[in-house]
Amino acid sequence: LESWKRAQSGAYRLASLPRRIHNRPLPQVGLIDLRSQKPEPGRGAITRELHQAIEGALAEKGQVILLLNRRGFATTIQCPQCGHVVACPDCDLPLTHHRDGGKACCHYCDFTIPTPPACPECKFDGIRFSGLGTQRLEVEVRQRFPQANVARMDSDTMRKPGSHERVLGQFRDGKIQILLGTQMIAKGLDFPNVLLVGVINADTSLHFPDFRAAEKTFQLVTQVAGRTGRGDKPGQVLVQTFSPEHPAIVAASTHDFIGFATAELAQRAQFGYPPHGHLARIIMRGPNMTETEGFAESFVRKLQTTRELHGIECRILGPAQPPLSRLRGNYRFHAILQTLEAEPLNRLIVRTIANIKPPKDIQYVIDIDPIDTL
Repeated sequence: LESWKRAQSGAYRLASLPRRIHNRPLPQVGLIDLRSQKPEPGRGAITRELHQAIEGALAEKGQVILLLNRRGFATTIQCPQCGHVVACPDCDLPLTHHRDGGKACCHYCDFTIPTPPACPECKFDGIRFSGLGTQRLEVEVRQRFPQANVARMDSDTMRKPGSHERVLGQFRDGKIQILLGTQMIAKGLDFPNVLLVGVINADTSLHFPDFRAAEKTFQLVTQVAGRTGRGDKPGQVLVQTFSPEHPAIVAASTHDFIGFATAELAQRAQFGYPPHGHLARIIMRGPNMTETEGFAESFVRKLQTTRELHGIECRILGPAQPPLSRLRGNYRFHAILQTLEAEPLNRLIVRTIANIKPPKDIQYVIDIDPIDTL
């Protein structure tokens, strides 16, 4: 949206592509409200509507792309008896169960253990695997459509050199009928025989505590929708979501970038978020929580003192623990600085860090106009 606003103001030149090649129509996008789905035992991640659409596409000798932007088999391993969640000792985040190799992994630091057969705390052997990842989706797709060749593309399956080219080559040649994976299948692929794109859960990043969450969701749904209808046959997109009325989902379903950008920019203007203002995020991290919090508080006090001393217009939020409060053995605190212009923000930071000396083992990172605030 920063680039879009610069183009609107004339700082950038806008090169618009209002039509597809050969004037091919954009695919029709249907929204499936997951809130209205009756819970059925063993129903899985694919709704009845999506299942029927996949059957229809396969019957027409077409191909299908399914997007789920979460890898692994189960995103949470929890004991139903004592409530213990198997978590990473260095990040305090739940480990993701990967059926390949029978392991539980942290997706932030790569900490890995064999998947526990019983609860590590109370030894109850009925430990529960919940949440949905691409591995679990692959198992379900293979069970539902045994006659189709299925391939999965995510960072777990694409580690070997040439694996991308091999799978995409087989998909192009028609040897694979259903391709499922994370966002790496959403962008830049041109396969004329793809008749259906299914988004398994459009909400995976929509409700993150991050001001760019709606923009990222709109981007992903729009990009993956563009993978279908690129040949002579029309394409169809079905988006499963718990938030069918969310402006980002509605705009993506109607291919309405200008409408989304206008509404999102108006909302950001209310709070002074980029591109209507500038942000700096200062992340303080260290192995000792008390020391790191103390350093973060002293850092923010110095920022406040510098702001008052030089009369700089700047809103300072924090310090507080971010959503990812511990990563790779380090506790994290962050502060957000908000200004309307870039120059006062730079001046405040430069004058403050001249007097900052972090204790041993504590680091700080300054991120100007951050991509996320997690």
